[in-house]
Amino acid sequence: MLVIAVIRSFGNGLENPAANALLPQLVPAKQITRVNGYNQILMAAMLVMSPLLAGYILSDLGIFWIFVIDALTAVLAVLCIGVVHVPTPTARRDRASKRQNGILAGLRYVGNTPLLLAFMLFTGAAFILIAPSSQLSTLYVNRTFGSEVWHLTFNEWSWTIGAGLGGLFIARHKKFRDQLGLIAIGFAGSGIAFAEMGLKQPFITYLFFMFISGIFYPLIQAGQTIYLQENVPADKLGRVFSLWAILSTGIYPLAMLAYGPLADWVPIGWIFIITGLLLIGVAYWFWQRLKKLRW
Repeated sequence: MLVIAVIRSFGNGLENPAANALLPQLVPAKQITRVNGYNQILMAAMLVMSPLLAGYILSDLGIFWIFVIDALTAVLAVLCIGVVHVPTPTARRDRASKRQNGILAGLRYVGNTPLLLAFMLFTGAAFILIAPSSQLSTLYVNRTFGSEVWHLTFNEWSWTIGAGLGGLFIARHKKFRDQLGLIAIGFAGSGIAFAEMGLKQPFITYLFFMFISGIFYPLIQAGQTIYLQENVPADKLGRVFSLWAILSTGIYPLAMLAYGPLADWVPIGWIFIITGLLLIGVAYWFWQRLKKLRW
């Protein structure tokens, strides 16, 4: 099972950067913002529906059929991608560049571009601070409000519904004039919500701020995706998105190596408050630094 999980994670690590890099070749530039918003809505809907369907299949059919359906839907997705026509890029890299290691080439490109370097460093710092609220919220609800199923269900649904509304907000706009400002607002809004989640309060108030954090998350994810898609050269886009994926999602397990043991010594609410306040600071520094380094 662990080997299968590793293989699946490796596949996701290839799929997500490739999909983000491919989107500008399939979608007109004027519609990139809107399509990324729709993508956030679909992801939120998937987070709502997947546990419901998995629970039904597991209770009525068993774990075997979950794996069968998982494999069949993956094959169906591959067949759908197979009929998508992708225009051939006008600029082709020479053979020497094709032989370069993608990650190292991406690191060199980012390191030689001050704006991208600052963008990636702030992204890594921000997602280290986002990790506790993302990974410890279930444990926090269990310890603070109770372990009843409905507590955990509403905890997940409040964030997911908020994320869907955030995606809808993105989809309703053809273009954001200030994408860096949008990302900074996403960081700051998330930080405020996380800090509020850590305060002693009724469960309904906690759910409200969990919902608010869900609204701001697509502003971060979609905002950063759109910014890179519109500003990074096409022949560098896949490599840059690989690095961004490592910093925005792959950093969670590393961060939890510290936050996990810390949660046994320090109240999780305090972790939420401190990381939330620090995230507000990161939002301010992100905006101040990157507006000086604009393309």
